[in-house]
Amino acid sequence: MNAIISNFLAAILTLSAAAGSAMTSIRSAQNGDEWKNNTGVIDLDTMTVTGGGVAVDGNVIKITDGGDFNVSGTLSDGMIYVNSNEKVKLRLSGASITNSSGPAVFFDNAEKAFITITEGTENYLSDGKTYSTEDADAALFSNDDLEIKGDGSLNITANYKHGIAGDDDVSIENGIITVNSYEHGIKANDTLSVTGGNITVTSETGKGMKSDLEVVIDDGTLNVTSKQSEGIESKGTLTINGGDVTVNAADDGINTGNASSDTAQEGNFVPRDEAGKNADGQRGMRGNMSTPPDGMTPPDGNVLQNGELTPPDGNIPQNGEMTPPDGEMPHGGHMMNGDTPINGNMPQGGGQRGMMMDEETAAAHAITINGGKVSVSAEGDGIDSNGSLVINGGTVIVDGPSSSGNGPLDAEAGISMNGGTVITASSAGMLQMPTAAKGINSLQVFFDGTQNSTTSVSVKEKSTGKELASITPTKNFQAFLFASSELKTGTEYVVYINGAEYQTFTASEGVSTVGSASFGGFGGKGMGGRRGGNV
Repeated sequence: MNAIISNFLAAILTLSAAAGSAMTSIRSAQNGDEWKNNTGVIDLDTMTVTGGGVAVDGNVIKITDGGDFNVSGTLSDGMIYVNSNEKVKLRLSGASITNSSGPAVFFDNAEKAFITITEGTENYLSDGKTYSTEDADAALFSNDDLEIKGDGSLNITANYKHGIAGDDDVSIENGIITVNSYEHGIKANDTLSVTGGNITVTSETGKGMKSDLEVVIDDGTLNVTSKQSEGIESKGTLTINGGDVTVNAADDGINTGNASSDTAQEGNFVPRDEAGKNADGQRGMRGNMSTPPDGMTPPDGNVLQNGELTPPDGNIPQNGEMTPPDGEMPHGGHMMNGDTPINGNMPQGGGQRGMMMDEETAAAHAITINGGKVSVSAEGDGIDSNGSLVINGGTVIVDGPSSSGNGPLDAEAGISMNGGTVITASSAGMLQMPTAAKGINSLQVFFDGTQNSTTSVSVKEKSTGKELASITPTKNFQAFLFASSELKTGTEYVVYINGAEYQTFTASEGVSTVGSASFGGFGGKGMGGRRGGNV
């Protein structure tokens, strides 16, 4: 009798489990997650696979059905190729894939592509210097949305072009990710988002991180190096809400709106519409202009001389600078911001560059910093927006540039500061000051001569010795900028150089200035002539 009851109960449990599995499958189907039911294993050491819609074709693992596949082992010359109408997840669990003639992982088609880095594992992806296919251009490439997450490590070496690239969105949630790339480190055609993880990117010739639509960084630790180009670039908008972001760049550190069609490439004139925009909807003309096509005459009958536009009043640019109509040179001996001084005075409040830009264009290429810590070392502009630059919170530290042809902060539509802290050490020629909300004061210090790199600058409250700001640049500099609500009107502060007292000042409401800018700057380009203010 007991045996009968035992068998009966076992049968009930079996039926219950089957029913539960069936219900799970039904719910998955209802939620569009039935692909998760197809689980498989890909063993690269033995080139064996399990699961539906996955097969071995020579040195290529081909996946044609949606599913969740665990990948381990070493594939010395081959790839994982995905061509499915469903979602596909690859769980990298100690996988090493090298492909001498293409990407290591290629999502040619998928409803969505997932890479999960299994906790505690090291994974490696590497491609060759030439590709046999023109449909991919990265060691990890997806034609569709790509999501990367996990608690393991993923190391990518990109010898052909990019490390990670997606034709749609690329999102990184977490993981320890290291990318060494020939061109762009991480590239998305749409949104590039980072919500966590520890990401290190080194690019030899391209951008460290790049998006054609927007970059959003919510959290995580990012170390981005570009040896020949911009560090982080978005052709649209760029938003930093948190995290610890460090950028080292040979050109601009963080940049928006830098579309190639917005540049006078190789001396060619880039035509604009009546609103002054190019085909990308961007405003402004960068670079020298040669003779316009079809004999186009510049506005107001101005003549192009040596690639430069002669001012309408006949004043000739001297040494790259514009002489004001009244013949007076502004303070410091150079035009800043493109603004004409009134009675020889510089416009106060700074950040007035680009006031003619419409709000839509300014917003379309805006850089917004809401929080986190942003540290930039750049030879070009530190943070360069071809729209607006808005700082609402966080800490922004810019080391460089040393060339007077660039500035630590640069925004076509001006800089607005509503919170946070800004500290920069740079050349003095292109210093653009933020327009700050009430309660946020700024200090600008101009040194008599060039200060050598590794020279520390700090600001302390005189009565308490409390340090408000400190920076030890890696580049030569001549100007120091500090802006924060911690700088109180009417309070005495001391500027220190290498720990020694340099000068005491009482903070003014708005901008306090120590020293004065001198004409010529350093770095071989002379003082600015197109941006800045309040110097």
